[in-house]
Amino acid sequence: MHKHHNKIAYLDNPQRNGGLTAEALLDQLAIKKSDHILDFGAGTGYFTLPLAQKVDETVFALDTDPAMLALIREKAQAAAIENIELLSGELTDGALAEESLDVILASLVLHEITPLGPVLDNMHSLLKAGGQLIAIELEPKTGGPKAPRLTSSGLEQQLMEAGFKVAEKFFPAPSLYVLVARK
Repeated sequence: MHKHHNKIAYLDNPQRNGGLTAEALLDQLAIKKSDHILDFGAGTGYFTLPLAQKVDETVFALDTDPAMLALIREKAQAAAIENIELLSGELTDGALAEESLDVILASLVLHEITPLGPVLDNMHSLLKAGGQLIAIELEPKTGGPKAPRLTSSGLEQQLMEAGFKVAEKFFPAPSLYVLVARK
């Protein structure tokens, strides 16, 4: 049993994504079999594994927690998925080459980053021309001191400041939003 058992149960719970499974959310996105993908803040691999099953190329799983990466390795081995590369650390560690990615998926993680601008700039540089950043976040409820979330309009503004063009915005569940931004 992992010491992060409660955290893992929470991160793997589809209710966290408005009740939608990773597969159902991914089916709503334009992901091609030839895409090179980064799952930014991969956590338990909630999106990493289904992404790896959708594409023929490498899915990079980046997380700062080695225990989460070990869990992804275990799940990938159990499912005989071989196109996942685990990356431990920060996005700025230089493990990925500029303009090497088609898609960066950031699910329920961008709200935790302050300041966010430099990370978005770095993501922009890692994407190929026409590449897409897919951000999945919870729209904060109005007011309340316990709402460290990122509004969809606030994230849209920061994406544009980083050089992205917001191509799509949708709400797959009442409080969950997806922004697809292109380089």
